[in-house]
Amino acid sequence: MSNIAIILLPFLILIGTMIICLLLEAFNIARRFTPPITIIGGFLSLYSVILSVNGDISYLFGNPVDFLDVQTTHTHTHPSGLFIIDDFFRFFAIIFLIVLVFVAISSSDYMKTDYNLGVYYSLLILATIGMMVLVAANDLLLIFVAWELGSLPVYSLAAYQKSRAETSESALKFFLIGAMSSAFILFGISLIYGITSSTGSLTPTSLETVIASFADLSSYSPLHVLALMFLFVGFGYKMAAVPFHAWAVDVYQGTPTAITTFLAAGSKAMGFAAIMRIVVVGLTDLGEIWGMIFAILAVLTMTLGNLVALVQTNIKRMLAYSSIAHAGYILIALAAAANEPAAAITGLIDITVGSFSIAAAEFHILTHAVMKIVAFTVVIVVSFSVGSEEINDYAGLRKRHPWIVFAMTIALLSLMGVPPLAGFISKLFIFFSALYADLIWLAIIGVINSAISVFYYIRVIKLMILDPPAEELIESHTVNVESMKTYRIPMSYAMAIGIGVILIILIGVIPGAIFDFAVDAANNFIQS
Repeated sequence: MSNIAIILLPFLILIGTMIICLLLEAFNIARRFTPPITIIGGFLSLYSVILSVNGDISYLFGNPVDFLDVQTTHTHTHPSGLFIIDDFFRFFAIIFLIVLVFVAISSSDYMKTDYNLGVYYSLLILATIGMMVLVAANDLLLIFVAWELGSLPVYSLAAYQKSRAETSESALKFFLIGAMSSAFILFGISLIYGITSSTGSLTPTSLETVIASFADLSSYSPLHVLALMFLFVGFGYKMAAVPFHAWAVDVYQGTPTAITTFLAAGSKAMGFAAIMRIVVVGLTDLGEIWGMIFAILAVLTMTLGNLVALVQTNIKRMLAYSSIAHAGYILIALAAAANEPAAAITGLIDITVGSFSIAAAEFHILTHAVMKIVAFTVVIVVSFSVGSEEINDYAGLRKRHPWIVFAMTIALLSLMGVPPLAGFISKLFIFFSALYADLIWLAIIGVINSAISVFYYIRVIKLMILDPPAEELIESHTVNVESMKTYRIPMSYAMAIGIGVILIILIGVIPGAIFDFAVDAANNFIQS
C-alpha cells in the first residue's frame, strides 16, 4: 500500500462504508445491516487514526505545486500545503469518529421504524468525512468545500423525520441560516483573494500578505475589516457563539434527538477547528485584536447561555443553551491563545501559552462531546419511556430507571464542573489558560458563569432523585406511568450511555495522556 493510501486510510474506510450502506439500500436490506456496518466502519476508521498517532511527526501532502507530493515533517518545520495530516487532525478526527460511532449506536433503535436507513447512515458518514477534511485543510477554498461537505448532509438529517411539524420547521431554519453563513464565508474568502491578488492556492499561512497590510493601523481598508468579519460571522454560526446562536436552540429542540447529539458534539467542533486554523495560524500576528474579540464573545456567550438556561422548561432547550455556554468556555481558551501565543509558562517545559490554550480548547471540545452524547442519549430513553421532553416530567425517574438517573447525574455533574469528572478537568485547563495569558478577569467571569450553571443542572438532578411524579401530571397523562414501568431500555442505548459514563469518569481521573496528546496536537497546529 502506498504512503498516500496509508495516510488516507481513515477516509477510505469511511467512503467504503458509505458505499456499502447505499448498496444495501438499493437492495432493500439496509434496515438490518446498515447500523452494524456503520458502527464497524467507524470503529475501523477510529482505530486507524489512533494507530497513526506518532508524536511530533506529521505527514504533509497536497503541496500546491505537486498535489501528490508526500513529505514527512518534524516538530520544528513549517509545512505548507493544501492538506496536512498531523496530530491536530488526528485529535479532531478521533472526536468526530467517536461521535459518529455513538450516534450510529443510538440510531440503531431510534431510527429503526424510519425508511431509507441506508441513506440516513450514509449522510452521517458523509458529514463526518467533511468535518475530517476541514480539520486537515490548509487552504481557504478547501476549507470552504469541506465546510459544505460537513454541513449539507446534516441539513438533510435534521429534516429526516418529516412526520413531526417542528422537525420540518427547525430544519428549514437550519438550512436557511446555514446557507447564509456559507455565503458569508465564501464572500470573506473572495475578499481575501482580492486583497492578496492571488490567483492560485491561498493557504492560511500565506495570509501574511493581509497581515502586513494591517501593520499600520491607520491604513485599515474597509475590505480588510469586511473580509475578516465575514469569515468570523460565518464560522461563528457553527460555533453557536453569541450573537450567532439563535438558530441552535430551535434546531436542537426540533431535530431528531440522535441528530441533535451529532450537532452538539460533532458539528460544533468543526466550527472551532475552522476558526483556529484561520485565526491562530493564519492571523497570528493580529493576536491582541483577536484575543479581545474572543474574550468579549466568550463573556457574552457564557453569560447568555447560562442565564437563559435557568428558565427553560424543555430538557433539549436547556441542553442547547448549555452548549452555547460551553462554546463560551472554549472561546476563553482561544482568547488566551491569541493574546499571548509565544509566552512561556513558568514551571512547564516546552509549552507556551498558545499551545497550552489550544490544547485546553481541544480537551474541552472532547469532554463536551462525550458529556452531551450521554445527556442526549438519556433524553432519547426518557422521551420513549415518559413520552415527554419537559423537565418537570423527569420527576421521580429514579424509581423507574435508577441507572439512567445515575448516568444523567454523572453527565450533568460533569457539565457543571464537579471533580473528579472530565468537565472539571477541562474547565480547569481553560481557566488556567486565561490566567497564563494574564486574562485574570476573564477567568473570574468564567468561574462565576460555571457557578451559575449549577442551578439549572441541580434542578434536573433534584427532580430525578428527590421528587415524586407530580399528581397533576399523572392525572393529566403527561407522564405515562404504565409505559415507564414496562419500557425496557434497548441494548444500543444502554451501551452508548454506559461507555459514555465510563469515559467521563476515566478522562476526569486520568487526563494526563489525553492532554499530552492535545498539547502535541497544538504544537503541530501552531507550527503548521
